Amino acid sequence: MTRKKRIKIYSSNGKKALLLSPDEILIIKNDPSYEKNYEAEFNKGKQAFEVRNYYAIGFWKDLLYVLIGAFLSTVAIDYFISITGNAGLFPGGLGAIARFFSIIGANNITVSASTLYFIIYFIMNIPLVVFGFMKIGWKFSTLTLIYSVVSIFFDLILQNIPYINPNELSLLIDYNLISSVPGAWGAIIWIFAFAIFGGMINGFSYSITYKANASTGGSDWITYYYSKKLNKDIGSLNIKINIFILFIVICLNTIILKTEHIDQTIKLSAVYNEYDNWDSLISSDLGKHLDKVFSEVKDSSMNESWKNLKNNWNSDDWFNISKYVSSTTEFDSSYTNAIIWKMKFKWIIGPSLFASLILIIIQGLTVNRLYPKNKVLNLFISTTKINDIQQYLFSVGYTNNIFIWRTVTSKKNAWNDQEQDLIMISMPLLYFKKIEDYLMKIDEDMIINIIGSKSVKGKNFSYTFDNELREKALTEEFMNNGKLMKKIENNTIIKTHKKMKKIGDNIQNEV
Repeated sequence: MTRKKRIKIYSSNGKKALLLSPDEILIIKNDPSYEKNYEAEFNKGKQAFEVRNYYAIGFWKDLLYVLIGAFLSTVAIDYFISITGNAGLFPGGLGAIARFFSIIGANNITVSASTLYFIIYFIMNIPLVVFGFMKIGWKFSTLTLIYSVVSIFFDLILQNIPYINPNELSLLIDYNLISSVPGAWGAIIWIFAFAIFGGMINGFSYSITYKANASTGGSDWITYYYSKKLNKDIGSLNIKINIFILFIVICLNTIILKTEHIDQTIKLSAVYNEYDNWDSLISSDLGKHLDKVFSEVKDSSMNESWKNLKNNWNSDDWFNISKYVSSTTEFDSSYTNAIIWKMKFKWIIGPSLFASLILIIIQGLTVNRLYPKNKVLNLFISTTKINDIQQYLFSVGYTNNIFIWRTVTSKKNAWNDQEQDLIMISMPLLYFKKIEDYLMKIDEDMIINIIGSKSVKGKNFSYTFDNELREKALTEEFMNNGKLMKKIENNTIIKTHKKMKKIGDNIQNEV
């Protein structure tokens, strides 16, 4: 009797092998656990296939974008936002909350406020990472996580480089210096200048990061998700969410703000309007403090105004005294709670809020300009390979209509006319940029006529590519790979064989 031929079954890593007959393989495949094991191995192999494809084609380009974006964002925070101090700019969104806590923490530990900002911001992103992996996808979430981590390292590097660190190098002007000088009205102007430049750099950073199919973290996890779901511009969504969070944070920061950080003009307004006669002033702690100062300093231009107030109260002399009081921190301890809260109320709608609003608006407008997610192009493609193009569009998730015309084209000096198909499709600019190179490789003689579209009306037009279609195309490509499917089958056989051995089934041992 002829001995049945045995087949050697190798695992995908080559470390395990079985020597089985065709009948034994059939027994294993008919086992109830085989189908479940095959499904697990198939999903595992498909995910590995997708990861390998991504790392081979797009990962390194996306990673470069993320690194550039993280560096620019770090520059914006370190040199334009954190440098404005406790009463300065706030970036909006969860970044505003992180900056608020970094201001509190920097007063208690020996870490710079900007470094603490990036650390707190990273910690706040941890639960959102889980949301990202569940709702958005592993590519987006992985790159966003990388962005958050490298931002910390970029900050640590910039903070410790001599001469060019934010404390020594002022890209516009030494804001800390001019804001500490009594009566430096120019500080208000410069905080708006910092807001404009910081917003532009941050917007450019965000745009580059979005082009890598990632985000800067924080509220971007939510805005990116809903911008895809609702077909809305990311910049517009960011502006709305960031402004809401910003106002809350400015209010909280104002509560803990020390009077020494409040702008001189706001102090002047609160002090000047608090008192309107000599009796109410001299009976207050502020009046007693002033009386002591002017009694000790005889030769002062303020002494004459002080004497005039005592003899005959008038608004001009009181304005001079109020201006003197607000230009220094010497009298901060003499303010009543009522004056302090008036100052803080005025501060809520003061330079910090309006400059931060300018930063957020400039940032959002820059994102919309550089990342025109919903700018639609109409493409007229003349080609002889219509089926290949349709299949490729399907594989990347294109879902809008494809209009096809059969045409005859003539070229000067050509021997024969050429039959070609004319295809018209509509898609967002960003998606076309991603597929343009590969699309042109399908047909080297292809001609694409690109026409911009002012707007698209109709609920059936999609601004995004369908992930399910891309998933289906990826699955088909994976299943057509005979080598990979054979590995999955072998792994399933080995896994099922191992389980059958445990329950005592008589199957050949491994070799």
